[in-house]
Amino acid sequence: MRIINSSIRIIDYENQRIFERTIPGSFEEFVSDLITHIQTNTSVREYKTRSVVTEVVGSILQIVARRDDNDFVLNRVNGIATRLLNEEIEAQRRVARMNTDVQKGSLVQSLLFEDDGSYMYLLAKVEHSDFVDDSDFSFKTGFSKDKKTIWKSCLIHITDPDSEEFYAKIYSNTVAKYWGDDFLELDQVKSDEANTLKAFRAIDATLNLNMKGNYSRDHTIIRNAFISYLKNRDHIDFPTMIESILGQYDPVDLPSEKVSNIKEKMLELPTKKNFDSQFNVVKSAINARIKKVYPVNEGIELKITDGIDDLKNTIKAFRDDDGTRYIQIKTNNEETFQRFRV
Repeated sequence: MRIINSSIRIIDYENQRIFERTIPGSFEEFVSDLITHIQTNTSVREYKTRSVVTEVVGSILQIVARRDDNDFVLNRVNGIATRLLNEEIEAQRRVARMNTDVQKGSLVQSLLFEDDGSYMYLLAKVEHSDFVDDSDFSFKTGFSKDKKTIWKSCLIHITDPDSEEFYAKIYSNTVAKYWGDDFLELDQVKSDEANTLKAFRAIDATLNLNMKGNYSRDHTIIRNAFISYLKNRDHIDFPTMIESILGQYDPVDLPSEKVSNIKEKMLELPTKKNFDSQFNVVKSAINARIKKVYPVNEGIELKITDGIDDLKNTIKAFRDDDGTRYIQIKTNNEETFQRFRV
């Protein structure tokens, strides 16, 4: 892999300005590390071009075609940065009323030539507070290698510059749609609804297959945790979700080594079941599949229709002194409570 050209533009949406910065000495190593990180990162989503004549994609193809014309490349690089500035100004206008801010950072662009004769174009929004002095936007140190400072990235593969369609891998650390949709004008290969449904089906099937037998309590707890996670978030990073639920899970009956085994199988699901590792949750897509009905007694069923906060203190099972089994359910419904009050 050879880096043909690179640039850094500090995007100052607050003052509606772009700052061009000289490439520091360590920048090529930073770009190489960044490419490796993106290519091996499982938390990405596949996109395809909406058109080859949109502003960013069209500019990238022109940069490839005229890569030796420095003035032309500079003009197109600045045009791409200006588009991001305008989209961030608009995005900030939309989110300001919610007391939040678009993450500040710098736009890194690099054109790379691969050993097989193809090209890659990198666009990355990186946090710059560690190496940029906000008072005058001068560089203090080299680029941070902490991957947590990568806000967003896009890696476009260009095998045939004359093709009518190109594919890209996008990473985003937030639900923000302006990066892929507004700035890059790319389309998701798989819809959010399809990703949500496939992910939940795969999770449910994995739990059912691997937690048969004497692990029903663990199954109920873990399944409820996944439902609550999906229903209470807008943006899902699948590996992060798996780690959050299973990484520190304290099993009831399930052996610890089996928890680790299930976790590894879960992490393989996006590849095996063909869904993206990052997607925005469409909650309505899984409502029907969430429902679980448990027989309680003749003429009585317990129906679960959503994730339950504090499950262990909401529904409890116990035996009376004479061995009679009971299900105790906490209620916030006064009418139902009065109907069964003794």
